Amino acid sequence: MKHIKMLGLAGLAAMAVMAFVAAGTASATELYSGATTLKAGTEITATLNGTATLTTTEGTVLDTCSGGEVKGKTSNSGSSTETVKGDISALTWTSCTEPTSTLNRGGLEIHWTSGLNGTITSINSSGGVASEVTVNTTIFGSCVFTIASGNTIGTLTGTTSGDASFDINAVATRKSGLCPASAKWVGTYKVTDSVYNGTHYTPLHVTTS
Repeated sequence: MKHIKMLGLAGLAAMAVMAFVAAGTASATELYSGATTLKAGTEITATLNGTATLTTTEGTVLDTCSGGEVKGKTSNSGSSTETVKGDISALTWTSCTEPTSTLNRGGLEIHWTSGLNGTITSINSSGGVASEVTVNTTIFGSCVFTIASGNTIGTLTGTTSGDASFDINAVATRKSGLCPASAKWVGTYKVTDSVYNGTHYTPLHVTTS
């Protein structure tokens, strides 16, 4: 198997992230580092921890990557009536078993759920495109996978010390090629940095406004 492209973003695909953004029904959500609210324009970076895999719904592994990064910049700071959103600015894949690259980065939305945590949802970027990733396989040839806007892709587990984690468990749909019609993207990304106007903020958590 030589060519399958994982998608993202997603960052994640990373990025995830990113740092990024999640959603559900319109609800109070903000991102914090300690007692500081992260403002619109904060760029969040998440780095793959371990491996990310793309598998068929039957469990056949199509692609495995041991490196990658998701970056995202928030477009708002959230409020009592809205979630946090933003475009994915980078979604990279390295040390993959199949040639893998990102075609379109898409966007993310973060919705507070409980405690310091939130749900992450895929959305179209401000340019109107969803996340798309290409994977080249020896058996199926080149395939493009996408995650449609509105699909839950994972969770953001926040913390007040150490690194927050962006846990991806998303279903990607084949957009082109002869690969299976859908596949699951699974991986854990550590949120390693959040930068606003040159100032670095860590750690990261989600809260209700």
